[in-house]
Amino acid sequence: MTKLLWNLYALCYDAITGLAPYQDMLDEVVCALGISPGMRVLDAGCGTGALADRLATACPDIELLAVDLSPGMLRRARARRIWPASFTFVEDNLDDVLAHDQRGFDRIASVNVIWTLPDPQQTLARMASRLRQSGRMVHTTPRWRFRAYVVLWQHLRHQKGRALLRALFGLPRLLLAGVLNLLLVGQSVILARAPRANQRWHEDGLVELLDEAGVPPRVVKSCYAGQGHLLVCEKERGSETGPWLPVPAKDL
Repeated sequence: MTKLLWNLYALCYDAITGLAPYQDMLDEVVCALGISPGMRVLDAGCGTGALADRLATACPDIELLAVDLSPGMLRRARARRIWPASFTFVEDNLDDVLAHDQRGFDRIASVNVIWTLPDPQQTLARMASRLRQSGRMVHTTPRWRFRAYVVLWQHLRHQKGRALLRALFGLPRLLLAGVLNLLLVGQSVILARAPRANQRWHEDGLVELLDEAGVPPRVVKSCYAGQGHLLVCEKERGSETGPWLPVPAKDL
């Protein structure tokens, strides 16, 4: 049932990623990541490849591992563009990928993924343990009292002429995406029975989870037309969470 909903969501998800506030959020994430050639980057919950597309444009010489549990999302991601040879898309459980990875990452990003995690405390800790020396994580996630109409209004007010007409004609698809999103949120609330799972919806709770993972946020601010949180974390040498992962010689 979980994969079925996500695969259905994939069919209309780009109606959401195409919204102006979502596009602005992606720009903020790429800027906060501070990527450079040769870095190994994890796109945790890559969806239809919207962030990966931005990263490929900004710096195609990185090594990107894009992971998602939904085959429907990944089909659309792989078909989005001609990807750099160093970009890999993998269908797998994020926790399993993190548990088995031995090389580590210079950067980890997740865009509106934390709310889907059954056990955010465990997953964020695993992310932190996979960060290399001076590694950085950037996360965005919606607020609990997410007001979709604010995002939609911000999008429409930026459209003019034919773009506005296209946006208006696209409202039914966007409405379908919204309904599926509500179903997925309800499902995530039911399935996420891990201790402290409800903290993933609130700024203070997110900060506490990341702090305990050993990567206290250096930046915490609103994004997505004020309907989401953006958190930037760095793991310094000396952190007690997990082993340090040096940069492999072949990656230098």
